[in-house]
Amino acid sequence: MNSVSVARALVSATLISLGSGTRVHAQQPEAAPVIVVGEVTSGGRALPGASVVIDGTYRRVTSDSAGRFRLMLGERRRGQRVELQVRAIGHTPLRRTLLLSDATDTLHIALVPSASLLNTVVTTATMQERYLSDSPVKVELVTPAFLQRNVSSTVMDNMSFLPGLVQQVDCGVCFTNNIRINGMEGPYTAVLIDGTPMMSALATVYGLNSIDPSLIEQIEIIRGPSSTLYGSEAMGGVINIVTKDPRLAPRLSVNAFGTSHGEATVSLAAAPRIGGGRSLLSITGSRNAQFVDRNGDGFSDLPLVSRLSVMSKWTTGTPARRPFELMARVYGEDRFGGTSQWRAADRGSSTVYGESIRTYRAELLGTLRGGSASSPLRLDLSANLHHQNSFYGDTPYLATQRVAFAQGVWSPQLGRHGLTAGGTLRLQQYRDSTRAQRTSDSRFIPGLFVQDEIPLGRTVTLLGGVRADHHAAHGVITSPRLALKWSADPHTTVRLNAATGFRVVSLFTEDHAALTGARQVRVAEALQPERSRTATLSVNRVFDVRGVEDAMSLDVDLFHTSFSNRIVGDFDVDPNLIVYRNLAGSALTRGASAAVGYATLRQPLSANVGVTVQDVSLTRDGVRRPLPFAARAQGVLSLGYRIDRIRTTIDWTARVQGPAALPRFDGLPSQSPWFTEQHLQLTRRQGNGLDVYVAVKNLFDFVQRDAIIDPFNPFGDRFDTARVYGPLQGRRVLFGVRHVVPQ
Repeated sequence: MNSVSVARALVSATLISLGSGTRVHAQQPEAAPVIVVGEVTSGGRALPGASVVIDGTYRRVTSDSAGRFRLMLGERRRGQRVELQVRAIGHTPLRRTLLLSDATDTLHIALVPSASLLNTVVTTATMQERYLSDSPVKVELVTPAFLQRNVSSTVMDNMSFLPGLVQQVDCGVCFTNNIRINGMEGPYTAVLIDGTPMMSALATVYGLNSIDPSLIEQIEIIRGPSSTLYGSEAMGGVINIVTKDPRLAPRLSVNAFGTSHGEATVSLAAAPRIGGGRSLLSITGSRNAQFVDRNGDGFSDLPLVSRLSVMSKWTTGTPARRPFELMARVYGEDRFGGTSQWRAADRGSSTVYGESIRTYRAELLGTLRGGSASSPLRLDLSANLHHQNSFYGDTPYLATQRVAFAQGVWSPQLGRHGLTAGGTLRLQQYRDSTRAQRTSDSRFIPGLFVQDEIPLGRTVTLLGGVRADHHAAHGVITSPRLALKWSADPHTTVRLNAATGFRVVSLFTEDHAALTGARQVRVAEALQPERSRTATLSVNRVFDVRGVEDAMSLDVDLFHTSFSNRIVGDFDVDPNLIVYRNLAGSALTRGASAAVGYATLRQPLSANVGVTVQDVSLTRDGVRRPLPFAARAQGVLSLGYRIDRIRTTIDWTARVQGPAALPRFDGLPSQSPWFTEQHLQLTRRQGNGLDVYVAVKNLFDFVQRDAIIDPFNPFGDRFDTARVYGPLQGRRVLFGVRHVVPQ
């Protein structure tokens, strides 16, 4: 080897050695991260599912089944002061300042129970779990405590005691009903169970009637269009029924009550462990076999009903993380309204009048959750079969509806952007048969939606989204949405929501007047989808009372909706006809509401008071007139007082309803009077989970007269059942017992 080669070899060896040294130096371990560990408790017991956050959104974890959590932060945060925030459903949030160091001592965090609804998690507004106070769209909450203060066999009976909501009875004989939100009829509202759309027109009639109130964890209500996320049924609002989590539900619960009018309801629920998950099994039966005719019109004031509902729900994982949930429900009902002479053999009779409705419904709903904490995935699947065999006098209505629904949602956190994107597939088949006509309808509706939520600074949040659904008969229909949330200060929140909505009508499943009474039905044209443009403004202010955080709340809401292509029945063109067509003019719904609430675990008093005023009208041929049954004013009151010395709670629930336009009939007023419906209930806690309660329903015995037109000639040309504006049941006494065995 010559000298040049030796020199080159030495240089190469030196460079390799230096390079190796550099690589060895680069692979030295970095400084250890800062780790924060702790446990969350409530009342001395571990609290699972608590949200633990560092500096707002920097790091977020959830406490496990033992209440423990672990946060890993980068080395660069060592020596910094950070804010730790801990929140859990039903508890007052806790904030604590930490100095990050190498110490890993366990933090012991004890949360205090709170009566404030702001600390409750909701999902309806954005399809993601959010605390009520953080939601960019206003969500109203109904708690189990509210339902227990006014005991009833169905959720529908409680809805009329909420601001802006009214139970509308469409038929004074069979009591077919729906819920009006801000003056808009039931079919404009989407009904969800555990966040999954029931997605059928018949669900708007039977969806809320068939759910046992004792199984409900909470009810989430959005007043205003939500078609961007939930499609055409959400044109006027959303009602999401959240059922109890089997892992948190009582091991056994029994509720039974009866009334002096012969109504009786029994509910049984158990939460056994099955395999690696927990199950909730519920059986509810209701029966009313007593014929009551207080107003002397020959018809029963309340339908005679036999109802059975069986539900089973199964879930895996922990309360904080439920990767899979499955729920199955079957429901059957035999309902009769009519004259006292009617017997089962008279079903379909043209001589003895009765309305006999036999309903069978089966539902299957499943939810699969996956993905990472920052990029979660959710898949919802549901299917239902609804069969109805009915006779309205001698008019048959035989209907079958099948609906299959699938929805996939991806909700990543991309920097500051909270994205929600997904797609839906809905297959709906409907067939009915009446003497007037036979209807067969099959719809396959695919849809895509995307929504983005982004903070604009520390106090403003912007939410925008759009949905596109494809209908074979109408093409692609889009529904955009824009919402703005401004946290003016820690106690004041302002929300603005603007959106469009659309609805494809299923006439005979949604308008009961098309089936009952003596009028014939005529559809004058091919009905086009209804469209709406809505803006809502809400202001929420919370107050600390005597050192209790958020003990009192004040809500003020303004709403305005204008319609195009509104589908209405014309009852005036011919006394023997109902003519349905798209409105050539315009329709308007606008109004305002205010509500004040007070609740704290430290004081025995709780109260909620609400007032709503509204204008619901349509303009045809330049003439503006109010729509029937939309009351111009409504007031609601819920007042509770707990007397601990005798373990008794007194609850007073009331509503006052103002005048509403009514269908025109000779000799009868064209609008309803002011009236009030009030209930008083006493509940005594006997101990060991046993409660005994007694109530007086319709305390002042107000009963509407002339709900049925020409009742003594039910097969005549004037007979009509669609004029119900108030209670048809008079004063009655209810007595019941409730027993709960905790986990």
